Amino acid sequence: MSTSRERILDTAFELVREQGAHAVTMAGIADAAGLSRQMVYVHFRSRAGLLTAMARDHDRRSGFAARVAEARELPPVEGLERLLRAWLAYVPEILPVARALEAAAITGEAGGDAWRNRMDDLHEQIRAAVARVDLAPGWTAETAADWTWARVQPGPFDQLVNERGWSTEEYADRVTRSVLAELVA
Repeated sequence: MSTSRERILDTAFELVREQGAHAVTMAGIADAAGLSRQMVYVHFRSRAGLLTAMARDHDRRSGFAARVAEARELPPVEGLERLLRAWLAYVPEILPVARALEAAAITGEAGGDAWRNRMDDLHEQIRAAVARVDLAPGWTAETAADWTWARVQPGPFDQLVNERGWSTEEYADRVTRSVLAELVA
């Protein structure tokens, strides 16, 4: 039996996936979850807080967070590669939600805070991974993290996989090999 918090998170994820972040309201989530709007606010103080919690919860329940933790235990280059491949394998699963939250960030909606929070978390994971690697000349941990983070955004994935017909595996392999070739000494 799920708790009201889990029910809210599950419902929010499905509604954002189906309708986009802009169309989902706290009242709509409450109604779809069969709870009062006040109950949603008890668990999540704001819409942005709910959307951020939704992304983190999905990371945990999908196993993505565990795969990131496992990557930290590997030797530096292997760990960076595993992190990149884990993220790029996860993108198709979260793409509808990611694109909706990304759009919210552009338009200044509450979901934008959730998007920025999620992307800041990803940047921090990448920064920690590249900081362990013996970097090629000209790279610092910060510039390498910025470069890598920009290369693994959902937008380019969407364009090459969904619009240009690349396979998910081809995209992940090309991006990962390219990043490692550029950054590793």
